Amino acid sequence: MTGPQAIRNIMPYRFGNKQGFTLVEVVIVIVIAGILATVALQSGSQIFETARVEETKQELDALTFAAVGNPELENNGVRSDFGYVGDIGAMPASLDALYSNPGSYTTWNGPYIANRFTQITDDYKKDAWGSDYTYTGGIEIRSTGSGSNIVRKLAGSTSDLLVNQVAGTILDADGSPPGSVYKDSISVRLTIPNGAGTTITRTTIPDIGGYFGFDSIPIGNHDIEIVYQPTDDTVKRFVSVIPNSNLYSEYALAANVWYDTTGGWSPGITHVSGSDSLYADCHGFYFWVENNSGSDISVSSVILTWSPPSAYFRYIIWDGTTVFNRVNPKAESGELVTFSSPQLITDGEILRIDFDDFRISPTGLPSANMDNLSFTVTFSDGSTFDVMTGACP
Repeated sequence: MTGPQAIRNIMPYRFGNKQGFTLVEVVIVIVIAGILATVALQSGSQIFETARVEETKQELDALTFAAVGNPELENNGVRSDFGYVGDIGAMPASLDALYSNPGSYTTWNGPYIANRFTQITDDYKKDAWGSDYTYTGGIEIRSTGSGSNIVRKLAGSTSDLLVNQVAGTILDADGSPPGSVYKDSISVRLTIPNGAGTTITRTTIPDIGGYFGFDSIPIGNHDIEIVYQPTDDTVKRFVSVIPNSNLYSEYALAANVWYDTTGGWSPGITHVSGSDSLYADCHGFYFWVENNSGSDISVSSVILTWSPPSAYFRYIIWDGTTVFNRVNPKAESGELVTFSSPQLITDGEILRIDFDDFRISPTGLPSANMDNLSFTVTFSDGSTFDVMTGACP
């Protein structure tokens, strides 16, 4: 059989008792497959883009920790990681300084950042799109790869990292301040990185009340020494300076090296010369007294007198014990104030007395600054002397 008849006999051939696909069906299948492939590609692209974003965020976090440390890393409750800034005392000039020593710095303790691929030496400086991070020595590191704008801030400002305060008060073993006679015999030394790869030791002396302070201190754990020079009695500690901090601590020498600077014996309670100290908030003050009378003295009341401005105080603290606390009204100048119980100062004893919480109103706010004022103190045993506060810090 030949010709058209032969062709007609072939067309009805069935595969497995099923007719073959028509051209339309094949086209539809191809179109659906194309749609599915397009959707799959778009989904995959979104997944890859999300992964790049997350990878970049993680690397920016690592760069931030490299620069200023991880605040969650502690040793015995004290922060132990301050990164490049804590070791050098300055901002890194570039991201290169986090991976390699920028100038034979002796305080550099890097690398502070790890390179993911050793064969790509600058991988730590590139985001997941292969673009360089933007950093110019300030407080921001930025990724701009593939149009992203992901930013990490190292701190609120460079001052938060480099301009902090460290202060304290120095007392001897029995809690006495140095006074005017002994303040110059104390040396306070704070060692910090100098910003150029080495350290510098800054030195100061306390005031008559034992107070001292340093400013412009970078973050980090820094050594501090308090030296009583006549006997080389040294207290060694460290201060942990966190960003935007104003630290204050009290330091005690191991021996009782100071005594009443007035000298000699007196019939009652005497004022330790040079021990007057204004509180940091300027709303109170304290001073030290000594009993050199040859016998114990009991004190049950006090009169505190001063010239204007008008002010009223709430607290009297005798050697750490609150002996007067009156909210409404507070005590005024010239008023006889009776203690909650008589207080004993034994022969030869030195102790501290505080007058605190001075207010302009006898019944409430606002607070009153008591700087640069002269006070007359009269105890119930008849002892009397003057106290002079200094300037507000």
